Amino acid sequence: MKLKQVVARAVTKLPAYKVLPPGGLRTYAALKYQSERLTAQEMADYIDSIGGVPLRYYSVAMSATRSMFLAGADEAAREALLQLIDRFPEHVEPRCLYSEFLGYHGDYQKSLELARQARMLQPSSARALAREVQAAYQALDIAQADEVAVAAVGRMPRNNTVVGAAARMSHTPEQYKRIYAAWEHATTEPGDLLRTIRPLATAAARAGLTEQAIETYRSGIRLVLDGHIPPKLSPPVKLGGRGAWSAIIDLHETLSKAGVPHFFAAGTALGLVREGRPLSADGDIDLGVFEADYDRDKLSEIFRAHPRFEIVTHPLTEKVGLRHRGGSPIDIFRFYEEDGSYFHDGVFVRWRNSAFDIDTIRAQGTDLPIPSDHETYLTENYGDWRTPYPGFDAFIGADAPNVETTDPVYLRLHFLRRAYRCLVEGDMVGARDELTMAEEDELARSVGGLWQLSRNGWRLCARRAARENRRMLSPLPSTVCVQVNGARAACGGSCGL
Repeated sequence: MKLKQVVARAVTKLPAYKVLPPGGLRTYAALKYQSERLTAQEMADYIDSIGGVPLRYYSVAMSATRSMFLAGADEAAREALLQLIDRFPEHVEPRCLYSEFLGYHGDYQKSLELARQARMLQPSSARALAREVQAAYQALDIAQADEVAVAAVGRMPRNNTVVGAAARMSHTPEQYKRIYAAWEHATTEPGDLLRTIRPLATAAARAGLTEQAIETYRSGIRLVLDGHIPPKLSPPVKLGGRGAWSAIIDLHETLSKAGVPHFFAAGTALGLVREGRPLSADGDIDLGVFEADYDRDKLSEIFRAHPRFEIVTHPLTEKVGLRHRGGSPIDIFRFYEEDGSYFHDGVFVRWRNSAFDIDTIRAQGTDLPIPSDHETYLTENYGDWRTPYPGFDAFIGADAPNVETTDPVYLRLHFLRRAYRCLVEGDMVGARDELTMAEEDELARSVGGLWQLSRNGWRLCARRAARENRRMLSPLPSTVCVQVNGARAACGGSCGL
């Protein structure tokens, strides 16, 4: 390893800056170390305390500038981005981040121009290509933006970031078919599907082609069972490290100023009541508005004009989707009354609650609105809400007492998606169980057993066997060999992988 890399790793892991004399090297070491430990807001405050973003070292300057951007320190972020583009003209990331910055501020044409500059500067950059797709849908009409998305998929059909950027804007069957045709034309190997299976299935589902999305996951599962090596999946999105508290405050202040009555709901209400903060293991921020006050167009207009929020539309639901500058996903739900109860809808389910008023809870010095009688509200949503359950799935009745399925076909897709993750992560029992829930009995039988697929071979899952109160199976005979991820392994007795 090069000396420069060794030094960079050392200053990230150890507070070496404390023993260095004042100067550029000390600042570099301090920022590298703190960037691994502070939130975006804390990092922005720290940068402000040292007099702004130091520009001598590109990686440190870029990390510091990104923290300023995420924390909403816009004047400092803008100044630093312009200086970075001038000082390091060969790098694409400053242009991509400035493109994002301008998108949040509504300057869509300039945002697209910068994204195109970044893509032309480095045609192999997936980040630049994906950013161009995102900016195109803000600056151009749908037909023109679709052309940009299809071209991007054709250039990088095996890249999740690029295909994902196009997939998220697939709102009609025609859009999906163009994206899929571009992907299919540019790929050659059957296993290529595994590289972009999630965005391709997402594109189909968003376009209303749920059966096509199901078939995409079926095909992927068959490929894995046939011995194709699946890439590691990205972990599910969690609020931890995404500035969730800042997002909650910005949401509350924005809607209060606009005169829109609202309340924090579901997992966000649970976090505020149980822990006085958003749950780091939660996947998004949930906010409710009663039907009488709910105007989707007005809400979209309010947040489109706010420089810390981005609109994230979903064609299959009436909710308003947002992404806060710090990275937190947000859902604003319409709560409507039916038969004396309140309901709010997801894509393929809805949740029921007893009627409630809006009350407030004090958290971290701020009064925030939540449903009144939170004991009843949270019990209806979670059962034993006082005991943390990180694996909670709000879409299935086994976890959520108040959920009702409104689209059974889409629910099957949900189970298939879970089954694929289990399979890739080596949890064969989990994959089999999810496939059974998805009514994919043939695939479930193909998975079967208490054996797990690991990177080194098949192994018996003692933990799952104990949990399900089953007898441990005997090891496979020593004469049996299985092909796993390109390596043959004799699996028997004390398996010598």
